[in-house]
Amino acid sequence: GSSGINAEYGGMICTLGTKAGSDFGLSLLFAALFIPLSFLTWYRMLYNAVRQDSSMRYMLFFFTYGFQILVSGLAALGISAGGFAGWITAFKTMEDNKALGVLGILNSLAWCANCLVAVYLIMQIHKTYRSTGQSMEKA
Repeated sequence: GSSGINAEYGGMICTLGTKAGSDFGLSLLFAALFIPLSFLTWYRMLYNAVRQDSSMRYMLFFFTYGFQILVSGLAALGISAGGFAGWITAFKTMEDNKALGVLGILNSLAWCANCLVAVYLIMQIHKTYRSTGQSMEKA
Protein backbone atom coordinates (compact mmCIF):
# COMPACT_ATOMS: atom_id res chain seq x y z
CA GLY A 1 0.00 0.00 0.00
CA SER A 2 0.95 3.54 0.73
CA SER A 3 3.91 2.72 2.98
CA GLY A 4 5.42 0.78 0.09
CA ILE A 5 5.02 3.75 -2.21
CA ASN A 6 6.51 6.10 0.38
CA ALA A 7 9.36 3.70 0.96
CA GLU A 8 10.02 3.58 -2.78
CA TYR A 9 10.50 7.33 -2.95
CA GLY A 10 12.68 7.15 0.15
CA GLY A 11 14.67 4.49 -1.67
CA MET A 12 15.28 6.84 -4.56
CA ILE A 13 16.68 9.44 -2.15
CA CYS A 14 18.87 6.95 -0.31
CA THR A 15 20.31 5.34 -3.44
CA LEU A 16 21.54 8.76 -4.56
CA GLY A 17 24.04 8.62 -1.70
CA THR A 18 25.45 5.27 -2.80
CA LYS A 19 26.51 6.50 -6.23
CA ALA A 20 24.62 3.56 -7.72
CA GLY A 21 22.81 4.80 -10.79
CA SER A 22 21.35 1.38 -11.48
CA ASP A 23 19.68 1.36 -8.04
CA PHE A 24 18.20 4.77 -8.73
CA GLY A 25 16.94 3.66 -12.13
CA LEU A 26 15.43 0.48 -10.71
CA SER A 27 13.68 2.43 -7.95
CA LEU A 28 12.13 4.73 -10.56
CA LEU A 29 11.00 1.71 -12.57
CA PHE A 30 9.54 0.03 -9.47
CA ALA A 31 7.68 3.20 -8.47
CA ALA A 32 6.16 3.47 -11.96
CA LEU A 33 5.18 -0.23 -12.10
CA PHE A 34 4.04 -0.98 -8.55
CA ILE A 35 1.22 1.56 -8.38
CA PRO A 36 -0.84 0.28 -11.36
CA LEU A 37 0.12 -3.34 -10.70
CA SER A 38 -1.11 -3.10 -7.11
CA PHE A 39 -4.58 -2.28 -8.42
CA LEU A 40 -4.59 -5.15 -10.90
CA THR A 41 -3.00 -7.84 -8.76
CA TRP A 42 -4.33 -7.10 -5.27
CA TYR A 43 -7.33 -4.83 -5.03
CA ARG A 44 -9.20 -5.90 -8.13
CA MET A 45 -8.35 -9.58 -7.66
CA LEU A 46 -9.60 -9.56 -4.06
CA TYR A 47 -12.73 -7.63 -5.02
CA ASN A 48 -13.57 -10.19 -7.72
CA ALA A 49 -12.87 -13.10 -5.38
CA VAL A 50 -15.23 -11.74 -2.73
CA ARG A 51 -17.89 -10.65 -5.22
CA GLN A 52 -17.96 -13.95 -7.11
CA ASP A 53 -17.21 -16.11 -4.04
CA SER A 54 -14.66 -18.01 -6.12
CA SER A 55 -12.02 -20.27 -4.56
CA MET A 56 -9.86 -20.02 -7.67
CA ARG A 57 -9.82 -16.23 -7.51
CA TYR A 58 -8.95 -16.36 -3.82
CA MET A 59 -6.05 -18.68 -4.61
CA LEU A 60 -4.78 -16.29 -7.30
CA PHE A 61 -5.02 -13.44 -4.81
CA PHE A 62 -3.12 -15.40 -2.14
CA PHE A 63 -0.39 -16.24 -4.64
CA THR A 64 0.08 -12.65 -5.86
CA TYR A 65 -0.21 -11.12 -2.41
CA GLY A 66 2.26 -13.68 -1.06
CA PHE A 67 4.66 -12.56 -3.77
CA GLN A 68 4.13 -8.95 -2.64
CA ILE A 69 5.01 -9.94 0.92
CA LEU A 70 8.19 -11.58 -0.34
CA VAL A 71 9.14 -8.46 -2.31
CA SER A 72 8.46 -6.27 0.75
CA GLY A 73 10.73 -8.47 2.84
CA LEU A 74 13.50 -8.29 0.26
CA ALA A 75 13.04 -4.52 0.01
CA ALA A 76 13.39 -4.24 3.80
CA LEU A 77 16.72 -6.08 3.55
CA GLY A 78 17.92 -3.73 0.81
CA ILE A 79 20.25 -6.08 -1.05
CA SER A 80 22.80 -4.14 -3.09
CA ALA A 81 21.90 -3.47 -6.74
CA GLY A 82 18.30 -4.49 -6.05
CA GLY A 83 16.76 -1.04 -6.41
CA PHE A 84 15.51 -0.93 -2.81
CA ALA A 85 16.97 1.05 0.07
CA GLY A 86 16.66 -1.33 3.01
CA TRP A 87 18.80 -2.13 6.04
CA ILE A 88 21.92 -3.17 4.11
CA THR A 89 21.87 -0.11 1.86
CA ALA A 90 21.09 2.20 4.80
CA PHE A 91 24.08 1.08 6.82
CA LYS A 92 26.40 1.27 3.79
CA THR A 93 25.12 4.78 3.09
CA MET A 94 25.58 5.75 6.76
CA GLU A 95 29.35 5.41 6.32
CA ASP A 96 29.44 8.15 3.67
CA ASN A 97 26.48 10.39 4.49
CA LYS A 98 24.77 10.31 7.90
CA ALA A 99 21.64 12.20 6.77
CA LEU A 100 20.97 9.84 3.88
CA GLY A 101 21.74 6.90 6.17
CA VAL A 102 19.04 8.05 8.59
CA LEU A 103 16.60 8.36 5.67
CA GLY A 104 17.57 4.83 4.69
CA ILE A 105 16.84 3.56 8.19
CA LEU A 106 13.44 5.28 8.16
CA ASN A 107 12.84 3.76 4.75
CA SER A 108 13.77 0.31 6.08
CA LEU A 109 11.34 0.74 8.96
CA ALA A 110 8.60 1.66 6.48
CA TRP A 111 9.29 -1.49 4.44
CA CYS A 112 9.23 -3.61 7.61
CA ALA A 113 5.92 -2.04 8.64
CA ASN A 114 4.55 -2.65 5.14
CA CYS A 115 5.57 -6.30 5.31
CA LEU A 116 4.04 -6.81 8.78
CA VAL A 117 0.76 -5.14 7.80
CA ALA A 118 0.62 -7.26 4.63
CA VAL A 119 1.07 -10.46 6.68
CA TYR A 120 -1.69 -9.34 9.06
CA LEU A 121 -4.02 -8.52 6.15
CA ILE A 122 -3.47 -11.82 4.37
CA MET A 123 -4.22 -13.64 7.62
CA GLN A 124 -7.47 -11.70 8.00
CA ILE A 125 -8.45 -12.34 4.37
CA HIS A 126 -7.65 -16.04 4.81
CA LYS A 127 -9.89 -16.12 7.87
CA THR A 128 -12.71 -14.57 5.80
CA TYR A 129 -12.01 -17.02 2.98
CA ARG A 130 -12.29 -20.01 5.33
CA SER A 131 -15.46 -18.65 6.99
CA THR A 132 -17.26 -18.68 3.63
CA GLY A 133 -16.70 -22.44 3.35
CA GLN A 134 -14.13 -22.18 0.57
CA SER A 135 -11.19 -24.57 0.39
CA MET A 136 -8.32 -25.67 -1.84
CA GLU A 137 -10.38 -28.61 -3.07
CA LYS A 138 -13.03 -26.23 -4.44
CA ALA A 139 -10.41 -24.26 -6.33
